[in-house]
Amino acid sequence: MDKLNIAYLIDTLGNPNAGTEGQFIKLVQGMAERGHNVRVYALRGSGFLASGSLGVEVEILNVTRMASPATFWKMFQLGRQLKRQKTQLVQTFFNDVSVIAPLFLKLAGCRVLISRRDMGFWYSDKLLKLLRWNRRWVDAAVVNSEAVGKQTSTQELIPAKRVHVIYNGYLPPAEAESEVEIPEGPVLGIVANIRPIKRMQDAVSALGALQREFPALQLVIVGAGEPGLLQQQAKELGVADQLHCVGGQKAPQNYIRRFDIALLCSESEGFSNAIIEYLQWGKPVVCSRTGGNPEIIVDGDNGFLYEVGDVEALTGHIRSILSDQDFYQRLSDGARRSVATRFSMPNMLNRHEALYQQMLQGEC
Repeated sequence: MDKLNIAYLIDTLGNPNAGTEGQFIKLVQGMAERGHNVRVYALRGSGFLASGSLGVEVEILNVTRMASPATFWKMFQLGRQLKRQKTQLVQTFFNDVSVIAPLFLKLAGCRVLISRRDMGFWYSDKLLKLLRWNRRWVDAAVVNSEAVGKQTSTQELIPAKRVHVIYNGYLPPAEAESEVEIPEGPVLGIVANIRPIKRMQDAVSALGALQREFPALQLVIVGAGEPGLLQQQAKELGVADQLHCVGGQKAPQNYIRRFDIALLCSESEGFSNAIIEYLQWGKPVVCSRTGGNPEIIVDGDNGFLYEVGDVEALTGHIRSILSDQDFYQRLSDGARRSVATRFSMPNMLNRHEALYQQMLQGEC
């Protein structure tokens, strides 16, 4: 394969362990390891970028305001620099750069890709007007699920043929580092920050509904956020001692190892990194039918889907899994099998390489 001259343009890169940031890091490092010439340009610096841990050349543009003459001048200068360096294509990550940069990148003679990795919670009427105007300078949008792709095409008016789904890539899960203190009994688990959109109250309601049948059932929530309302709900349902909110954890796999069933009750999801990690550990998943979740979970094969907010269905799926050990084992085996190749890191890198080559050859 021909070696490519690729630039990645980002807002900044703060937490390298976050989902999108982690995928960006693996993409950049993977392209560099495959011999491509890779540079990263960031609007704003960060401790991680300054550390050199990314492993490729990084230039900080020091852009602090989106709409200002100074910002437009810096984008113009960046375009001239990319042209001198014979950069073939530029892929943007995160939101600010996809608003202010496409025109200047196109004027530099580059093929322009934008990335979309959520359901557009950040859209506003003003931003959508700008993004729809920008679409004429965008050659392709790379999305991480069919659901995100449909939202991007519908909202930003990018033709569907220019929207390309490349699923996230994952390395084998990290080994558990230590034992965690969870009472004996079957464990329901969630790895997500406590926010209203995650609807964790539904999981607490299911815990309460299952108390008589499974008196030792535990619910563990791994994620930052204020748990007070959930704890109050659990107290009212008589399951306060069975709810464990352990906060954000650097090694969530220590807890995932102890899960029996993994949950995700969200109102909206783009593509859930947590679900993939659950499946890698062989944990059957019960999650809401929203966003990219139906592209990962197959009813009766690696878990179950239910309609957002349908606590009765959520409870029923948990009950059916806990009540049949043979069925549980089939779901566990299906969980591992379902992510073994489809969501691998090599597959993600191969798909990006193929798309880049097709764009440069005028095939898409």
